[in-house]
Amino acid sequence: MRNSIVLADDYPIILKGMEAIVREMGFEQIDSYENGLQALNKIYASKPDYALLDIQMPGMCGLEVIEQMRRKNIKTKTIIYTMYTDMALFERAKKLNVDGYLLKEFAIDELKKCILSIERGNNWYSPLLEEKLQSSKLTFTPDLYCKLSNKEKSVVKAIADKKSTQEIAEELFVSVKTIENHRTNIIKKLELPKKKNVLLIWAIENKGFFPLVE
Repeated sequence: MRNSIVLADDYPIILKGMEAIVREMGFEQIDSYENGLQALNKIYASKPDYALLDIQMPGMCGLEVIEQMRRKNIKTKTIIYTMYTDMALFERAKKLNVDGYLLKEFAIDELKKCILSIERGNNWYSPLLEEKLQSSKLTFTPDLYCKLSNKEKSVVKAIADKKSTQEIAEELFVSVKTIENHRTNIIKKLELPKKKNVLLIWAIENKGFFPLVE
């Protein structure tokens, strides 16, 4: 069945591209939102045939939207797309039984194939996903991140914002030595390799995940 769809992405340009594709495929009722909570409210109200959701967006992330849909036993077909190539997110999506999983950089090209496959009763995960997951060097592991103390998480977020050790120390009202100790402990807890600037690289690459597990 292909008639109605809810789209959610906080980037208007991407949203317009998705709208054009689904309109071309014959969807008659298209509702677009830049906020996950607004999208969920529409899904509750209209129970569309499909929901196409970005993982990270204001209000509520795509996976949280699907979790709420599952609790209400809503049968809408769900497609997630994301810019993040992380195994933990992909595994979480599979546990939620998403029907489709796209990488954002290829989503415009793959969306039509995904919907057609779902209509045939299959799940559809981007064929480029495995390659991207394997090439990811410093992946985000929720279980390890959650082992960090609140203070350590504050340090990681500041590092992700490219703040210096001195700036972080002043912001948290502690000494530079304390921040250096935090850095050492964080690297150990996250099980990161001993490479130059490894924590900085990891924090910048994975900062988008932090709010998803807090």
